[in-house]
This record gives sequence, structure tokens and C-alpha cells, in this order.
Amino acid sequence: MFDINKVREDFPVLRETKDGKPIVYADSACMALKPQQVINTLVDYYTKFTACAGRSPHKFSRETTKKYEDAREKASTFINAKDPSEIVWTRNTTEALNLASGVLQLDGSETIICTSESHNSNLVKWIFLANNNKIKLNILNTDKNGLFKLDQLIEVVESCKDGKFVVSLTHVSNVTAAIIDVKEIAKIVHQREGIFLLDAAQSFPHQPIDVKEMDIDFMGVSMHKACGPTGMGFLYGKYELLEKINPLIYGGEAIADLVLPKTIKFAPPPSRFEAGLQNYAGAIASGAAIDYLDSLGIDKIQSYETKLSNTLMKGLNEFGDQISIVGPKNPNKRVALAAIDLKEINSHEIAILMDDMYNIALRSGYHCTHGFHHALGLEQGTLRPSWYLYNTIDEIDIFLEALRELLDTLG
Repeated sequence: MFDINKVREDFPVLRETKDGKPIVYADSACMALKPQQVINTLVDYYTKFTACAGRSPHKFSRETTKKYEDAREKASTFINAKDPSEIVWTRNTTEALNLASGVLQLDGSETIICTSESHNSNLVKWIFLANNNKIKLNILNTDKNGLFKLDQLIEVVESCKDGKFVVSLTHVSNVTAAIIDVKEIAKIVHQREGIFLLDAAQSFPHQPIDVKEMDIDFMGVSMHKACGPTGMGFLYGKYELLEKINPLIYGGEAIADLVLPKTIKFAPPPSRFEAGLQNYAGAIASGAAIDYLDSLGIDKIQSYETKLSNTLMKGLNEFGDQISIVGPKNPNKRVALAAIDLKEINSHEIAILMDDMYNIALRSGYHCTHGFHHALGLEQGTLRPSWYLYNTIDEIDIFLEALRELLDTLG
């Protein structure tokens, strides 16, 4: 059983009030709150055994090394990777996707296929490379219902040279909230020996992911969206593909040996990608966050959030023509977030009023998907409530009531 009251006790910030009123946190798609278990783990590192991992022989260093690698193993197990060496610690999904792009030859013969609703992190690098004639780029159009046509993807894939293309998609959109069929897409990609890269920033915290069953080649994750610390994420990559990539940053533990004047031998993955002093506290606390999600049960989290999604969409649909929702109408086809088009009302204005008047924390604007908003004519941006495992049905009702009051006043 998913006991929401017990879960909420784990998050110290939820005990805070403002002007005597509780805070409703509805911005988890940007940043999840942190449970006490993760906070304690961070404090333990800085107060009990602060040291570098893998470098010094003393006890502090040995403990840091063990916990650092234990966290890697937890991440590996959580997504059912073949081996912990397929997990590379990064700062976030953005860095993970950029690192994965190193698998490309960049000789102008390769095609990148992505979609228009993708986060800037999964678009800008490709656009930059295409503008410099390093790759060919094909961006599939995503409509306001959060969908792109699978037939269109198949057509583009079939136009590519075998083994000379990458399909780089978002598992769950941070705007449309739509969930793509990863297994089906992986089959399409691998039939023509392509590489499948997945942005899992908005899916990893909310639903089970089995990288072997889904046959994902690369996957980027942000731990700060999954109850973990800021500045931490990871890249999952099939080991044989990771071996083909050069580091983004050179030096430190990335080097197995160096013979002057110019002979360099890189360490094997994942060490070759983790040059220099790492965020050991963040990695270890990421392991604690994974432990926390595992203790609740990712299936139970997904089931509970589906109830939140149903409540949210039912309430928003009652607004009629006052607003428009980006993404699928069916709440079971989306996660518990919604990008709301407020028509002529600026989304930032509503978000500020929500915070000032009702203690409701939301995000507003383009959500790092500028191109998609422009394509849909959403120049005022969208208001985005996003809910997570610590939110309640009552909080969604509070948000809906506040939104109605504001729209009635401003409209």
C-alpha cells in the first residue's frame, strides 16, 4: 500500500508554512523535493568520511570509494543494466546526452532523428552539428496532442543508411506529458542497425525502466528530478558503445597511462568519462535516492501518480474554453503534469500570483522547449503544474480552485 501521509513525513520542507498556510509544491518536473534519507546521506559524507574516491589508501578514501561504486551498482540494478560499468555519473541529463553524442563519426554521413517537442538538451547539440555540416538532422513534428506519427519515423529511418543514424527521443515530454512506446521504437531503430538514445529525465523518477527489455542503447537521467541531489545524473550506455566514445573532459582518473611526449591510454568505461574530482557526495546521495524510490516501489509510485493525473485532467477539463491543455486528453496516456495554455493571459503572471496569494509553487514559460512553444503559437508560454509521489489529491484541488479564482478575476 502507498501511504501518502507516511511519505510526506520524509520531506522536511513540506512541514514549512508561509503566512500560516502550507506550501503546495507543484514543480517536481523541474526539481523534486528531497527526503530526509537523502539529506542525511549528504551530511554523513561531509561530516564523517570526506575524501576522494579511488586515489588515496586511507580509510576515508576507501569508504568513499566503496559508497561511490555502491551507488553506481544501485543505479545499474534499478534500470536492469547488464553491469555497473554501463553507468557513467554526469551532472544531469543534458551532460549525459552530450556525452552520448560522442559515438558519432561527425563526417556528414550520419542522420539524427528527433522530435519537435524535445527539450533543448536533446535538440541544440544536433542543430549545432547540422549547422556545421557534421550530421544530417530530421526533426519529426509533434502535434498539440503530444504525438508524432510512427509511420513518419519508419519512413525517415528507411531513408537512412544502415548503421548510420541515431534516433534521439524523449521518453516522457516535460510539456505534453505524453509517454512514447520505447520497445516498439527500439525495434524500428535496430532493424536498420541504428542507435537509440533516450532522454529519460521525466520518466526515470515515475515509472519502471528496464533497459535490457526495452533495448535502449543510451539513456540520460537527472537525479535531481528523482529525489536526489542537484548537479547529479547519469548516462546509461551499452558497454560496447561506451568503448567507442572519447571523453568530454580529459585528465585525472580518465587516464590509464601517459607516456611523454604524446602517448595516452584512456581508462575503460566508466572511468574514462569521470575525469577529475567527482561529486562523491552527490553520487552517494543519488544511491540513497534510488534506495528511497525502491523502498516505496516504482510500480506503486506510478500507480499513485496515475490517480493524481486523473484528478488533474478531470479538473482542468471542467474549465472549458478558458484554457487549453497541451498533450493527450487521456490521463492514462500521460504523467501527472500539464502544460496549460492560458490563452491571452501571461503564464508568468499567473505563476507569480499563485505563489504570492496561495503558496503554490509552479513553473511557467517555455520549459526549455522554445521551438515547440513557438511552433504551436504559445507565445505567452504555458503554466505547468507537475506532481510527484509526495503530493496529494487535496493539493490538486487547491490548485484548481486557485486557478479558477485567478482566471475569473483576470478574465
